[in-house]
Amino acid sequence: PVLPSAKMAALIRSARVFQRMPLALCLRPGLSARYRQLGNGVAAQHRSGSWTSFCRFLNSNVHLRALATEQKTSANDEGSSAVRAKQSMQFDWALNKLDSSVRRTGRITKTLLSKIFHDICRTGFPSGNQALLLLRSCGSLLPEMQLPERTNFAHRIWDKLQELGAVYDVSHYNALLKVYLQNEHKFSPTDFLAKMESANVQPNRVTFQRLITSYCNEGDIEGASKILGFMKSKDLPITEVVFNSLVTGHARAGDMESAEGILTVMSGAGIEPGPDTYVALLNAYAEKGDIENVKQTLEKVEKTDASLMDRDLMQIIFSLAKSGYPQYVQDIVERMRHDRGYIPDAMNLCLSLITQGLEETAFQVLKTFPTFQSENQNGDSLDLGNFFIRHCINLDKPMEKLCHFCEGLKEANLHSTPFQFALHCALDARKTEMSIELMTIMQKKDLPIRPHYFWPVLAQHQKEKNVQGTIEVLKAMQNLGIEPDVETYANYVQSSFDSVEVARTQLEENGCLVNTIGFYASELRTEALNGHLGNVYSMLSSPTNPAVDLSTFRGSLILGFKRSQDIDFFAKITELLYKDERYCQNSPGPTEVVGYFLYNLIDSMSDSEVQAKEEHLRQYFHQLNKMDIVIPATIYRGIRNLLDAYHVPELIKDVIVLVNEQDKLTAADLPKGSEAKIAALETRLAELKMENKPIGESLKQLILLLCGTENMQKALEVKAQYESDMAIGGYAALINLCCRHDNAEEAMNLKQEVDRKDSSVTLDTNKYLALVRVLAKHGKVEDAILILKEMKEKDVAQRENTITSFFHILNAVAMKGEADTVKQLHESIVNLGLAKPTANLCSPLIGVHLDQGNLPAALDAIIDCHKKYGQMPRLHDVLCKLVDQGDTDLLQKAMDFVNQERGEMTMLYDLFFAFLQSGKYKEARKIIETPGLRARPGRLQWFADKCTATNQVEALENMVEMTQKLFECDRDQMYYYLLRLFKENNDWRKADALWTKMQEENVIPRERTLRLLAEILKTNGQEIPFEVPEIWYEDAARPTPSAPLNQAVQTKAADLPVVSASDYQRRLLILCKKKNIQEAHDIFVEAEKKGLVFSSAAYSSFLNTLLANGLLEEAMDVKTKVETRIKGFTLNDAANSLLIITQVRRDNLKDAVSTLKEMLQANQVPSQLAVARLVQGLASKGDVEKIQSVEQLMENMAQPINLSRMLFINNLVLAHIKNDNIDTAVEYVEPFYIPGDNSSQLQATSMSYVFRKVLEENHEEAIDKLSAMAERLAKHFEVYKPVTDLFLQYMDLDKTEDAKFLLQRCPAISEQKISLVSFITKTSQKPGQSHKIIGLLDLMKDFPEKEIAYSYLMKCYALDNDVVSAKALYEKVKDENVTPDELFLKRFAVLLKISGESLPFTEPPESFKFYADKLKQEKTAAAADEN
Repeated sequence: PVLPSAKMAALIRSARVFQRMPLALCLRPGLSARYRQLGNGVAAQHRSGSWTSFCRFLNSNVHLRALATEQKTSANDEGSSAVRAKQSMQFDWALNKLDSSVRRTGRITKTLLSKIFHDICRTGFPSGNQALLLLRSCGSLLPEMQLPERTNFAHRIWDKLQELGAVYDVSHYNALLKVYLQNEHKFSPTDFLAKMESANVQPNRVTFQRLITSYCNEGDIEGASKILGFMKSKDLPITEVVFNSLVTGHARAGDMESAEGILTVMSGAGIEPGPDTYVALLNAYAEKGDIENVKQTLEKVEKTDASLMDRDLMQIIFSLAKSGYPQYVQDIVERMRHDRGYIPDAMNLCLSLITQGLEETAFQVLKTFPTFQSENQNGDSLDLGNFFIRHCINLDKPMEKLCHFCEGLKEANLHSTPFQFALHCALDARKTEMSIELMTIMQKKDLPIRPHYFWPVLAQHQKEKNVQGTIEVLKAMQNLGIEPDVETYANYVQSSFDSVEVARTQLEENGCLVNTIGFYASELRTEALNGHLGNVYSMLSSPTNPAVDLSTFRGSLILGFKRSQDIDFFAKITELLYKDERYCQNSPGPTEVVGYFLYNLIDSMSDSEVQAKEEHLRQYFHQLNKMDIVIPATIYRGIRNLLDAYHVPELIKDVIVLVNEQDKLTAADLPKGSEAKIAALETRLAELKMENKPIGESLKQLILLLCGTENMQKALEVKAQYESDMAIGGYAALINLCCRHDNAEEAMNLKQEVDRKDSSVTLDTNKYLALVRVLAKHGKVEDAILILKEMKEKDVAQRENTITSFFHILNAVAMKGEADTVKQLHESIVNLGLAKPTANLCSPLIGVHLDQGNLPAALDAIIDCHKKYGQMPRLHDVLCKLVDQGDTDLLQKAMDFVNQERGEMTMLYDLFFAFLQSGKYKEARKIIETPGLRARPGRLQWFADKCTATNQVEALENMVEMTQKLFECDRDQMYYYLLRLFKENNDWRKADALWTKMQEENVIPRERTLRLLAEILKTNGQEIPFEVPEIWYEDAARPTPSAPLNQAVQTKAADLPVVSASDYQRRLLILCKKKNIQEAHDIFVEAEKKGLVFSSAAYSSFLNTLLANGLLEEAMDVKTKVETRIKGFTLNDAANSLLIITQVRRDNLKDAVSTLKEMLQANQVPSQLAVARLVQGLASKGDVEKIQSVEQLMENMAQPINLSRMLFINNLVLAHIKNDNIDTAVEYVEPFYIPGDNSSQLQATSMSYVFRKVLEENHEEAIDKLSAMAERLAKHFEVYKPVTDLFLQYMDLDKTEDAKFLLQRCPAISEQKISLVSFITKTSQKPGQSHKIIGLLDLMKDFPEKEIAYSYLMKCYALDNDVVSAKALYEKVKDENVTPDELFLKRFAVLLKISGESLPFTEPPESFKFYADKLKQEKTAAAADEN
């Protein structure tokens, strides 16, 4: 049945999508003749005149195309594995970073783009996809940059990447064209085509479209017409984009009548004018200042199917302002609807206007930002306009304008502190003069000026050691009446001078005030930090010096104490703090001041420091005791705990003597001993009977054993024989056994016997659920509800799988068509509070009606569910059936209900998907084009997955096409969904057409999208029109040991003409990327003989390839020859990193360290892999000093590479062990794990690497001592990470007995859920590892996450194709009443189907990814609920 048109129209109108009438425009005579054949293409008007270069290129022969194809194909193979691994990782990071920025704000920053460009260049092997990403980012996505600067940046990227070996195809030239158009860059289309011709690259439809746009932007209709004629001759389709360009072209040629007539031509060609066409016409009017026609056209558009969004109106505003008609901007501003996404679009408009020098218009737009956006949930005002102020600052706009804008924002209540934020931006941009001028203005406005406002400027002078600059800033502060505080002087002033005395002298000479408390306190800090305790004591004891609270210099004083060996001044200063009231003004008393000081002193030291200074501290405490200094008992307890943790118990008695006599120490102050648990042994049943002793416990064990073997008959007989001695645990096992065997009658009888014995007994959750399931299945609803009530009364603990179990119980009843029974059970479960009424739990209430085809009842059930529980389960299924049946009344009822309860956006998406599912695409389009609608990625993915699973190609194609202009829609993701489906259907033609469509839409594809498209084309023997990114893993980055060049893999080189240095260079780069090392070397030798010189980048690429394949001698020989050709030639970052790796492999560690130092001196950045291999190599030689030296070098790097500190810690431990200094190794690493405030402890994460190495080498002494350390940390400090790491290494190396004994000594290992689950997850990734997970579960009978463990164990069996073990696991899961997740069942089902066996359950219908994502979401939701 088809929906009646009248009712459907009413339904669409209810979604606020207006029905529009087509706009008919008149053509002037002659215009239709020019484009009369556009219905089947374009036959452009041919005028006299030659266009030789253009025609010659368009008619270029097929040979050039084949040659270009061969060149691109040969360039697809990448060179160095290690470099490609880093390159791929960087591209993913760059794409995600740029994608996030564009989707969130609609723009990117120059800083971010420059950083990505620099990182890509540093790898030495830029890919075509990386080049495409950078080029496409140089246009309108950079609104904060001037247009020429954007174009120059694009040219710099183009030239540099081409120099580094990037191979460009037509998509790159199209991207460059797009950048030219967006940046209004004037260029010659014929020269551009000639450039493509010289590169053997053929243009495509997108190229011609953009060249037409270029001509039309200049008003050159004749040039555009010639390209149209060529497109017609080649049967290339003419799209709406071409017509839009023609509208602009006629308008800029001064022929507005022809521009208007293009719309009629479009209709005649079967293309209805869309929003972009009307925007082109509106911009044409705006450029002429014709506001009346702008208004009339906007009114006409409202009556058509084209819907203009706020971002379309913003283009008109920009055109009006740029063309010199800012007086009309307000007329357009008033038409804004403030759709979703208005704010980021309007921000970008403002930035572009400011960049173009139209900041007054930008400010006019800024003031239209909706007011509700400027308040948070508490009603407090938030600040709008930060971006506006910052951009004005960055562009050095005049101070008068800046103040005008700040005052305007303040008056309009858009910004609470505009002047303060402007100052922040000026300081951040290091604009000192502007900052001082702003502070002066702020002071005149009675706005506060704080000392820390000057810190950024002072920090810059401090970094540059600019003493005069520091003095000038202090004088400026003085002129403003701002007195620097102690933080300012200590952190930003004192370090600029050679000493405290020099600082005081120079500041006084320049008229700066130094007789202040702040400056005096900073002097105290500086002297203390330098360890000059004598000077500190003199300053503190001088009665003329001002009173300073201890808190202002306590930290510096403690550091001075630790650096000094002078015990006398140590004690004298402490006595002064105790007896001089000036230093304890804000504290309860002197005992607390000194007590906390001593505690902070000990707490700031590591255990090795305390142990090293033990004698000094003892003397210090004795002197304090002689000075009659006492501390409170409470503080003593803290110090005692610290000293006990540092393993210096002897020092505690030296602190006890300082405790105030008035404080009594009790036994509670002494360390507590650890307790041990004793387990009782059980005796067998026969022995107990012979001795006439109670047999209850043994009987229970016998019952459990029988239940384990599924021997229900025998178990019931034993129960009958010893009924008087039966324990409750035995009954519980029997009940579960009967439920498994579907024996509802016997299960209920046993439950009643338990109640008679002891009605207060509570069974296990799973046993209650099993009872409810079997009773509901056999129609004993009242008994099932009684069990549910008992669960509530006895407060039975709920588990994670409880809701899933309830769902399966209800669904089983629903499949039998018993609606009343489902409702009764569901209401009981929810009303008793046994489970939350989730959508999944409520779905059987609807499913029972859907299965019977009762749609009104199903909809009523949904409405009832929402009223009661706030859920709308299976709504999509109901809507689809209503659309299919044409029941508009019921559909209208459903939509009204959803709109009222969930809002308009949810209702629109529900209706959109229902129309798509039912093939009603026209109605779906009207829905998705509703103004203000924004992308919901989760919902779009859900429908895409559904289309893929059911092979609904047409529905998915329409969804992707319809969401093109949907706000925040990830277009690459949408195209990926389509490609995934095309791959399933092996439809390469549609995939190829999709590639062109992506270029037209200017989509930047992710690497996975390109790989998928390439796979489809390659499988079908088609040409791949782009460079294919590859996946590289760490193992691939490990080339084979060095071998002679003649043993390298040889492949025939691309048959390219070699006539010049550039030809040789191009061929060398292609061979490097194909890893044809012998031929590449031959090319290099031949070029050397002819005296040809390549670029530095080409030589670097060749050296990278040699080093990546371990050819050290050959690489050094090439480097020596290149250095004679190019003065000052050096290896780049990537080559030097590979050199380090190769030197380490050759055991040339000394050379590797030297290479690293040379890199850092040249400001190069080594790769993480290179540093890691070097440190590991040094550890294998026991070279502790060199490891520490490398660590210091990496810490001093200007640009850190995020190395884990554990790299150095673990390898230092291994180095000590290599030198047989095992005690030293333990003493070094143990402090990192002991709880405390030492920041270094935060770096310690895992010792798995150390444990692995010593276990593999079977170093027994090291194993014993490291194991003792791990157990000590666990027992004394409750730090379980090391002992857990050791346990898991035992398991991974199949040392099960060692793991078992360790677990017995440290039972808390079994509670480390995160580490254990992580081990299971990692283990399940490789085949043949199932025995490790089984071994772990055997050792831990009460494993905390058994459901997760079983799921990953099933994954192992699936990898191994072990059907027998998988079936045994499935039976075990059922026996233990563990509810398997859907991923478990999906893996098991697929394994059974592959083996040709029947399934004992219904296979979950969705994909593996669907269920994996579902599990992740459930875990995330559970974690959120816990939080």
